[in-house]
Amino acid sequence: MSSASGGAPTFVVTCEHGGNQVPPEFADAFDRRDAKAWLASHRGYDPGALAAATQLADRFGVPLISSTTTRLLVDLNRSLDHEALFSKFTRDLPETRKQAILDQHYHPYRDAVRSTIDAIVGRGQTAIHVSVHTFTPRIAGVWRPIDIGLLFDPDADGEAEYCRVWQQCLIKRHPWRRIVMNQPYAGIDDGLTTALRKRFDPKRYYGIEIEINHRFVKQFPDRQRKVVDELIGCVP
Repeated sequence: MSSASGGAPTFVVTCEHGGNQVPPEFADAFDRRDAKAWLASHRGYDPGALAAATQLADRFGVPLISSTTTRLLVDLNRSLDHEALFSKFTRDLPETRKQAILDQHYHPYRDAVRSTIDAIVGRGQTAIHVSVHTFTPRIAGVWRPIDIGLLFDPDADGEAEYCRVWQQCLIKRHPWRRIVMNQPYAGIDDGLTTALRKRFDPKRYYGIEIEINHRFVKQFPDRQRKVVDELIGCVP
């Protein structure tokens, strides 16, 4: 692997939506008829994301920072002022309980990611933060003709070049795979990587979200493992 600009690179792998667990102390908020279906769906977590993130972290030889608490409790990939921070199950809870959710789940997770990157940058290295997600192949009845999305800030030269090289290798080696840039979401949308870009020098921090179509893990888990191996094989 080649070095990113601004110092030797160190990978940071995170998974914000790795599971759909509900902490027992907040189970009453999900005591609704539709809660089970929501928790089991993509609205409750990113199917396959934890397995993909674990595979990446193992291959890079770094610890995985992840959460298996449902995003319906609090979305770790949203800013504090974002309207989707809390879901329909938790947004109307008393302020004291919402603050408890933030104190017990949101802030510890974000602090762990931030402190990990602080340490890397403090050593004069470049942190390549790979935040792993999956997406639904169809939304609002419309199919998404995408296998993998690489999300980044187009105005961050280092990130943009890194993802360009990554995409070119993938297209060359696996021409049948549909690899796109900043789809199905924009890399500058509200999210953890977007927030961290405001904190770090762009030469010291690359915030890249990987979005994998969850049809792979829904069909056969081994198919997703193969796709992640393809990604790893082309890491710049």
